[in-house]
Amino acid sequence: MQPSFMPCIGAEKAAGLLSRREREILGLIINGYTNSEIAGLLYVSCRTVDTHRQNMLAKLGARNTAVLVRFAVENIQHLGLN
Repeated sequence: MQPSFMPCIGAEKAAGLLSRREREILGLIINGYTNSEIAGLLYVSCRTVDTHRQNMLAKLGARNTAVLVRFAVENIQHLGLN
């Protein structure tokens, strides 16, 4: 049996941990935008977008961006991404 790399945190708690900007960036990530595209849309640097992504990984205990995206898609309504 393979170990689960999904965050152990609940969706409601996750929504409370993520800032409005982090949820906004997460929504763009799950819709396929690259860091540079997100940076252009939000008028910030690519490094700022990457920092937000790293912060989301840390807050949710996700191993990588793929896990973060899976978690977000499975909990899209709780995270306010719809």
